[in-house]
Amino acid sequence: MFRLALAACFVVHALFCGPVTIAPDHAEDVGGCLLAGVKQPRCRNNPRYPGSVPMMTRRTLLLTPLAAQSARPKVAVVMNVYFPNSHADVFVGRLLGGYRLNHVSHRPRVQAVSFYVDQFPFNDMAREQAEEFGVAIYPDVAGALRRGAAKLSVDGVAIVGEHGNYPKNARGNFTYPRFKRFEEVARVMKDDGRIVPVFFDKYFASEWEDARRIYDRVREMKIPLFSGSSLPLTWRRPELEFARGIELDEVLAVSFSDLEEHAYHAVELMQAMAERRKGSETGVASIRCVEGEEVWKLDWSKDLLHQALSRRVNPGYGKESGNPQAIQIRYRDGLKATVLNLDGMTRDYLFAARERNGRTHSSCFYIQLYNHNHWSFMVRAFEDLVLAKKTPHPIERNLLTTGLTIFALESRLQGGKWLDTPQLGISY
Repeated sequence: MFRLALAACFVVHALFCGPVTIAPDHAEDVGGCLLAGVKQPRCRNNPRYPGSVPMMTRRTLLLTPLAAQSARPKVAVVMNVYFPNSHADVFVGRLLGGYRLNHVSHRPRVQAVSFYVDQFPFNDMAREQAEEFGVAIYPDVAGALRRGAAKLSVDGVAIVGEHGNYPKNARGNFTYPRFKRFEEVARVMKDDGRIVPVFFDKYFASEWEDARRIYDRVREMKIPLFSGSSLPLTWRRPELEFARGIELDEVLAVSFSDLEEHAYHAVELMQAMAERRKGSETGVASIRCVEGEEVWKLDWSKDLLHQALSRRVNPGYGKESGNPQAIQIRYRDGLKATVLNLDGMTRDYLFAARERNGRTHSSCFYIQLYNHNHWSFMVRAFEDLVLAKKTPHPIERNLLTTGLTIFALESRLQGGKWLDTPQLGISY
């Protein structure tokens, strides 16, 4: 009888919510994460990942009401473009069809019901995906948020403002219309008298003034906002998390590929670690960006780089970088930080740090380069944001990392000179 009841439950669940992965009865429950004979890369059911969902078991499946399984908040997705392996693909694809994380399949806990898409290249996926999943594409942002109604009719918004055919400015920032899209979303919420959570992919804007306006508007309107990179959320090999109050002397992060697009991720992961230091975050006093062989002559700890490189996981790297780049950061409290963009020497994002007592730490913030399952953490965080209406980390982090990216590129434009950054006196 149990097997018949379980089979019937599977059929009904699949009709409403799609397939699920069920843990075997003999799986060992370790801290809320079920391990079925294979050690999980990381346990996501812990305080560092609020809102994480443990693996569904036979018991939880049978006891979960069908109404709770099928009733999902509705969300709109505002994006630049949707083509294979774009940010829209690796994020929205999981939002529509579900995702894998640590050997477990998860059905979406929110329902994407509307799209706004700015560009439709020859390899566009938006129209086919919209047809496949019953999503309406609207000609403007307001339409996607209101969906034919007089007022806002979604429970959350994802702004995926990465990729597309947009020019770079003089300092090397892609001029993606992130500020414009946020303003359009915020205007609808303000006009309609309703605030919903917003996910904002990567950094706020290509100009500091626009980034600051986004931050001020979020605070003014009390918008629950989650922004930034997937790197602070992804697996760490080995596991590394600092206790709050750690006394840090120096931190170093390593990235690869394009400076603007990819060093930003290293800035984000580094800030996520640095902000846990004693006294919390007090902001950045000055910054510069240097390129070429001069990088190896700068004042940063070479032993930290060696420790970081020892954590590489993804293959395909060599012994040299054709054009090494370094972002040096002086924090207001004296912490010294360096982001090294070493294309050719790594295909991983790496981190190393030294405490004031001399103890060192290092880890790889691991990404899956080809199946992109680290993006599942972003989808889960967005779901948690919509469901709980709470941000996973202070948005001041994202304002600061936006500023670090913009002013580092400005320093590079000015020949690598140190730039004072009173604008980045951001405490949290």
